[in-house]
Amino acid sequence: MKYKFIPLILLTGLLLVSQNTSANTAPLVLENEAGQIVKLGSYLGKKPVYLKFWATWCKPCMEQMPHFQHAYEQYGDKIQFVAINIDLNDDAHAVAKVKERFSLTMPLFTDHTAQVAKHYEFMGTPFHVLIDSDEKVIFQGHEADKPLDNTLRLLSHNGKVDKARLLGEKHGQATPLVIPKQGKKAVLFTATWCDWYLVDTRPAMAKQCVLAQQHVNTLAEQGIDVEVKVSQLWTDQSAVQEYVDKFTATMPVSIDYGNDLFIENGINSVPSLLIYNDGKLVSKQAKF
Repeated sequence: MKYKFIPLILLTGLLLVSQNTSANTAPLVLENEAGQIVKLGSYLGKKPVYLKFWATWCKPCMEQMPHFQHAYEQYGDKIQFVAINIDLNDDAHAVAKVKERFSLTMPLFTDHTAQVAKHYEFMGTPFHVLIDSDEKVIFQGHEADKPLDNTLRLLSHNGKVDKARLLGEKHGQATPLVIPKQGKKAVLFTATWCDWYLVDTRPAMAKQCVLAQQHVNTLAEQGIDVEVKVSQLWTDQSAVQEYVDKFTATMPVSIDYGNDLFIENGINSVPSLLIYNDGKLVSKQAKF
């Protein structure tokens, strides 16, 4: 798979209807650059909001940063910009370097709980979500293109857009993770793309992804119950099959749609291997 795979593989992804954050029982929160917790709802309903989900190792995200900064300079007084790092294989130092590189002046946040990404059901960075002054999602997209620019321009006038432009692909159902009450089980959390896409930006991590899958292959050969859960980010079933074929994986490999298991187990970097014994978590491994 080549670099152009990135904006196109989001085909399994997103059923996102107009949403109202106030309808949720738990508030969505982000962490700002000072480490303070901020409620996303505090920005909604006052003026339009532009959410941009991104990662420092995401090549198209970096390509779009000049456009993002320009849009902020043009519309920042009328639209609330919220730059959201997805907090996967990232850290504050890497974010600060991107801020300096592109002279970013909009507020930067981290989705440290992954709940904001889950709420908006995105499948890959970069991901743009525009919310009007009535708190309705009226735009979704991955490209810094004319439709995005046109919607920003319209929102800047009166905070509303007559016709929403939403992505309509529906994601699949996640396979539940069953931990046996007796015996040993290994669960590898990884991504179908981390061994090749991170080669340039995070080569050490890319190598770990290869070593991790090779490690669980060995565990499976030893008769240990092994399962692989891959992030929904940039992934569909064809990508899973390519991954299985590449690594000759004999254990179940499935997409964690919604990233529920990633969230439940506090996984914010890949690869991560969890080892259970008699139903209890006994170790968590990130180096192989």
